[in-house]
Amino acid sequence: MNLFSTISESILKAYPGLEPSDLFFGAPPNLEMGDVAIPMFLPARKLRTAPPKLAAEAAERVAFGPEVRKSSAAGPYLNLSLDRSATGARIVNAVLEQGGRFGSNGSGTGRRMLIEHTSINPNASPHVGRGRCAMIGDSMTRLFRLEGFDVEVHYYVNDMGRQIGLLVLIADEIANLDFNGILDAYVRANARAETDPDFAARGYELLVKMEEGDRDAQRRFEAVTALCLKGQLEVLSRVGAAYDYFDRESKYVNDPRMEQVQQTLRERGVLFTDDKNRLVADLAPLGYTQEEGRFFVLMRANGSSMYGYRDIAYSLDKIARGTDVNLMVLGEDHKLYAQQVGLILEAAGYPAPEVIYYSYILLKDGKMSTRQGKVVLLADFLDQAAALAVERVAEQCPELSPAEQQAIAETVAVSAIRFAVLRVKPGKNVTFDMEAALSFTGDTGPYVQYCCARVNSILRKNAGALPKNAGSAFASGHDSEWALLLKVASFPAVVAESVQQRTCAPVANFSLDLAHLFTAFYHDCPVLRAENAAQTESRLLICRAALQTLKNALDLLGISAPERM
Repeated sequence: MNLFSTISESILKAYPGLEPSDLFFGAPPNLEMGDVAIPMFLPARKLRTAPPKLAAEAAERVAFGPEVRKSSAAGPYLNLSLDRSATGARIVNAVLEQGGRFGSNGSGTGRRMLIEHTSINPNASPHVGRGRCAMIGDSMTRLFRLEGFDVEVHYYVNDMGRQIGLLVLIADEIANLDFNGILDAYVRANARAETDPDFAARGYELLVKMEEGDRDAQRRFEAVTALCLKGQLEVLSRVGAAYDYFDRESKYVNDPRMEQVQQTLRERGVLFTDDKNRLVADLAPLGYTQEEGRFFVLMRANGSSMYGYRDIAYSLDKIARGTDVNLMVLGEDHKLYAQQVGLILEAAGYPAPEVIYYSYILLKDGKMSTRQGKVVLLADFLDQAAALAVERVAEQCPELSPAEQQAIAETVAVSAIRFAVLRVKPGKNVTFDMEAALSFTGDTGPYVQYCCARVNSILRKNAGALPKNAGSAFASGHDSEWALLLKVASFPAVVAESVQQRTCAPVANFSLDLAHLFTAFYHDCPVLRAENAAQTESRLLICRAALQTLKNALDLLGISAPERM
């Protein structure tokens, strides 16, 4: 969505070789140079000329409408001075008319998407790293739904393995336990298996029966996994993660579609039986050039499937759903594995899923590591954030009741974490500082939330009724008004950038910039004490447009915009 479409049309009429996507409207470094700046780099490349030359030529050649009062060139930029009131009214009206849909470019209309994220072993509580996966997956879901995609979210349930077999053996002991109790029981069961070979063997026997299709064993595994999954989802729901489908790994033990995959791989010289009588894929014939990861085991010597086999079958299941986009969110430590699976799928004639890889969350003592025993559980992390948030809210909002402070604190805790995580692109490490993230000042989620509360406070104090739209009396002339409106107008482009890059980091940073610009507007442009009623009304409409845009941006991040703080 281009809020400067009439200007774009004038340029395209003068240069038929260009397209709307070639034109980007941004802020010049100094508003004295103009109200918007259009970089000529991409248009010049398409027209085979130099950007400064094209900018100078366009300033003279393009016949703009009355909204453009002056055009000039500054190096490779075409700068335009606009009728701020007319253009500002158009921006405000677009926001208010579209409401919660403002920012959408409609790129997903009529298209379907599948997103899979946050698979966790059932005998484990989510740690902070898995929390990042859930937050990325949830923000991508929100982003693509805003763009009009029909999105379905999947959770791959790891309901197989020795650890589940041990829990099945002690099912009677864990039936009435909470999630933490179940995890403690697994630790005890695992310790027993280390010293009691018979107990360990019975766990493996159950697993074999389950893989062979023994319905009683399958039901027992399903019941135990359901208990564990319930506890995991309760933790993940605290950061806003939700799922539409739960796909059990056990479903893909003997998938008939894998026969055709294996046949194709044999024909390409990929499959062989190794000296341990295992079925192995040699990826070298498929163009894999490294020695590490070259061999991919599909089946054990006893004919049972490896997890890689089951993951390939699961990928076939997701492909069969016929979505236009098949997206996964994985930790960067799974990159090699995902590449191996992708090569096998493509060799068998199937498209590999698109993967978003995320890096680590670093705390003050460095990267969390299971082997080093430094895992920080997401539940504990959230509890710590909530406790600190109560203190911060009490300091910031002493006039509120304890109940109101507690409610706000719970929102602020999750919002602070999500914002600090999501404003960093997935491929980069997040260095998390709890104290800084929960601050109501600086580049934080609570700061943006507080800005929303401030706008709501202004709107509540307005005694009169506001019109639904900006009319001919709308006036916008102050630089701080225009800077705020121009930033609002750029939101659809930020959404498009986030879709292209598969990250909501641009949205998070946009919300910070917008909050900072609103603060400048708030100090420079009195709203309720403006010079006259028309100016007050115009500025109140700007407040409404800014608030709606902030709410839309925060919603993509899974963050609420509170009425009071």
